[in-house]
Amino acid sequence: MSKRISFLGMLLGINQIMLFFSSIVPGNRLFFLGIASLPVALVIIEFGLKSGILFYIGSALLSLIIIFDKVYLIPYILFFGLYGVVKYLIEKDRNIVLEYILKLISFNILLMIGYFTVRYLIFTAVKMNVVVFILAQVVFLIYDYAYGLFISYYYNKIQGKIGL
Repeated sequence: MSKRISFLGMLLGINQIMLFFSSIVPGNRLFFLGIASLPVALVIIEFGLKSGILFYIGSALLSLIIIFDKVYLIPYILFFGLYGVVKYLIEKDRNIVLEYILKLISFNILLMIGYFTVRYLIFTAVKMNVVVFILAQVVFLIYDYAYGLFISYYYNKIQGKIGL
């Protein structure tokens, strides 16, 4: 039990450090947000979906306390933190075409929620055009592919060696 608690604590620490970096390093915000989202997937792999959801909620709440600039937490709370849960739910015994359709639908729903949240509550000058929308789709597909590579690497090289 203590190994599990320490593992979760280390993952939460990594998560919070990456969220902190995403709020202070201007050029690599998406990179750090992407890295911050990976511990949610590890918690789901090791402890199940319920634990992953609780980890996400805990990391979001802790980041709201720790991180000074809350604006940079919006992408994590609305998309990056949730993506491990969404990916797990979508990739359950479906063919790959249906998986990508569902992933793109869920991404676009979360993108629109984030866009309207930012546009109408924080920055009214934010506008999205077709080029930005299409670019977001491409970036999302690259992110999903990299996320899948990370999960595969964890399954194949790390999972059995940490002794949980």
